[in-house]
Amino acid sequence: MKYIFSLVLCFHLTNASSQINEFQKNERFIRIWGVLKYHHPEISDGKYDINEVFLKEYQKLQTLETSEAFDNEMLDWIGGFGLNHLESKKKHASDNSFTSNFRYEWIDESTFSPALTDLLHQLTTNSNYQNHYAKANKLSSSVGFSNELPLLDFDALLEAHRLLFLASFWNAMNYWNVNTYLTATPWDEVITELIPEFMESGKVNFEQSKEHLFSHLNDSHSDYSDSYTLNAISHFPNFGGRIINDSLVITSVYRQEFYEVDSLAKGDVIYAVNDTALEEYYTAKFSKVISASNQNYLRNAIEKTYLLASNEDSIQVNVLKNDGRNFKQFIRLNPLQYPAEKYSRMWPPETEAWKEINSEIGYINLNNIDKSQLEEAFGHFENFKGIIVDLRNYPRNIDADDIAKYLYPEKKIFMNALTSLAPSYGEFITSTALSFISNPFEAGKRNKSYFKGKVILLVDRGTASKAEWIGMAIQASPNCMTIGEKTFGAVMNRNPIPLIDGTSIDFTGVGAFYPSGEGVQRNGLKLDMEIKESAIGYDKDLYVDTAVKLIYKE
Repeated sequence: MKYIFSLVLCFHLTNASSQINEFQKNERFIRIWGVLKYHHPEISDGKYDINEVFLKEYQKLQTLETSEAFDNEMLDWIGGFGLNHLESKKKHASDNSFTSNFRYEWIDESTFSPALTDLLHQLTTNSNYQNHYAKANKLSSSVGFSNELPLLDFDALLEAHRLLFLASFWNAMNYWNVNTYLTATPWDEVITELIPEFMESGKVNFEQSKEHLFSHLNDSHSDYSDSYTLNAISHFPNFGGRIINDSLVITSVYRQEFYEVDSLAKGDVIYAVNDTALEEYYTAKFSKVISASNQNYLRNAIEKTYLLASNEDSIQVNVLKNDGRNFKQFIRLNPLQYPAEKYSRMWPPETEAWKEINSEIGYINLNNIDKSQLEEAFGHFENFKGIIVDLRNYPRNIDADDIAKYLYPEKKIFMNALTSLAPSYGEFITSTALSFISNPFEAGKRNKSYFKGKVILLVDRGTASKAEWIGMAIQASPNCMTIGEKTFGAVMNRNPIPLIDGTSIDFTGVGAFYPSGEGVQRNGLKLDMEIKESAIGYDKDLYVDTAVKLIYKE
């Protein structure tokens, strides 16, 4: 009797262990489909419609209930594409290769059959793949997705189409985004987390799931212009501010007539919304909607427009007034005056291109300065004790070399780049294919008359993308000190990728590093001193005043 019970128990456990649920099945299928798309000799050459391949096979999987049946179906499916041209050697593995994104542990961890495990390893080490769906462009150091076409009959109400969307984007980033090793949630785990969301039905749920997926890139360049959540907002505050610690200090007024009705003033502090602490409120509302390299970029993206926006015409806030009064009130919200206002609100105020702080200290604002004004400024400041270079903006008329030539005694490389080389592989470079004409990672020139005084570089959450690039070049000068706060955290060019629902998104396609090896993606520019602001008694001149003190400090 004991023997029969043990036999029945053994059979039950064996049978239970072979069951595969829908989530596991979809995840394994999505991963395997990605291997075929980018590693299989015939499929990576575009000889099959990869989206139709997904949809057709997905239907077959619906009847499979055990791991054994799934593994056998995968073996038959893969074998149907032919396996005669696999070349099992890692031709891209070298001392210069970046392999932090080469993550195939899931093959052994998924308890596939020995035959399927062996076949997947053969495919992931196959060097005879083609570049139909993605190609590393040596001239631009970017990845091209010109053959990644939308699904013409895409329907968000179909589960297969939603999962294809997830599979397509997740795999593209998994194999061709060199920065995914930096994501807060390991990119390898994102697929596991998001599959249940994409399996839920409903158009709105699909749009929100997309935003959640993109937010996991932790990339400030991945601002999704077709965001359902952001584009659905209809009413906005008539003022903007600066989020400091856990509060918003009002710094800008957009429509004075409405603003005055609410009896608010610049310097007033808002510390709660709808009876929820401000940071808790905006983190819950936007952290799964906006892709942000770091928390400072999230603040920058919302503090002038979205933070207090709503579909209602008012919102309740807790206000601490300049005079010490503390109360709760509703503030009015209004539609934007024009669609682009949400972007123009983020522009820094117009200031002089350059000026004297005093007879020993000069000030240069890089926002709108041009080459001739730079030359004039450095000529005027030649014998000054120090220069404050304000980079809390986005320079529109100059590049890195335009200012570096006044700050360097000789030409030098100021950054290294991490570019895509092959599926899952990257490589570090300090020059491009066109460097014989001009090396973008190099700046300056031989200049005995370079500026020899102190250079104080001001940066903050508004120092973004190209501004960070220029900032890295300025920091390479011999007398530079950088002060401020964590910057945008996405230095290199935007790399666009089309999505199968007909929309598109960008990501930062190249990694940026200082020559010392310190990374800038997500981290922002390296700081010599952090500026700690206070919402109460907010001092708009704190950055410049601190810089002046540092120039005089021996």
